[in-house]
Amino acid sequence: MPTRGASSDASPTTSTSTGRSRSLLWAVLVAAILQVVAPVVTINGPGASPGGGSGPELLITPVGWAFSIWGVIYALAIAQAVAALLAPDGRLPARFALDQLVLYLGGAAWIVVAGFDSSTATFLALAVMFVAAVDGVLQLARADVAPGWFRTLTRVAFGLYAGWVSAAFFLNLSTAMVAWGWVEADAVGWQVGVVVLATAVLVALLLLGGLPAYAAAGLWALAGIAVTGTADGTAAVLGVALGGAACVAVATVVVLRNSRRKLAGPAV
Repeated sequence: MPTRGASSDASPTTSTSTGRSRSLLWAVLVAAILQVVAPVVTINGPGASPGGGSGPELLITPVGWAFSIWGVIYALAIAQAVAALLAPDGRLPARFALDQLVLYLGGAAWIVVAGFDSSTATFLALAVMFVAAVDGVLQLARADVAPGWFRTLTRVAFGLYAGWVSAAFFLNLSTAMVAWGWVEADAVGWQVGVVVLATAVLVALLLLGGLPAYAAAGLWALAGIAVTGTADGTAAVLGVALGGAACVAVATVVVLRNSRRKLAGPAV
């Protein structure tokens, strides 16, 4: 009888906790869809996806086709959100789901404020997204999720999103600094410094989070910058982009080796 009573007492708490978790997962799905719909319903007409920033084109702005990655990012975000609701073993930390919610809502907000052509507003929206992306990467690295398709989907979906947002944060910061009058849009030196700083952050978070998809997004961004440098004839931009890509590639190899060692287990 005491056992039955204890079980009965614990049941409402468990039910409430589960209900809250489901509500948060539903909110994540709605937010994932909202960021896709937002460009169509903005008050100033169809908008762009977060990344390029509002303001002048910079020497380190990735070539236009690089931003097509948003289509893949959005599709994976929705797929992962649906899977989180359906997968029986899809339990993730509530804080990670909250990071997803903030990230996706931030993406929708960026699209809305971009219609007002305010570099400061778009930078602030991207800054919020960047914080959520960083925390999500760290939370996902510590999450105890059973190996399988859901874990893989989550790591790919969030890693790709976080990696691209990490790169986009520094581009939006750069356009904001130009708008504030701190730097000139055609000056090479400070923009090379921004790419170096962005690369350092990408490598650090890649090593801490261990998400190859994060590296893929960073490499995509650096490739886009390299193409811009080639088209503009800016050797310094091309060189720093290629050097950054090499650093990210080396860090990716380290991450993959560490992952294989963990899967192999301790040596006998």
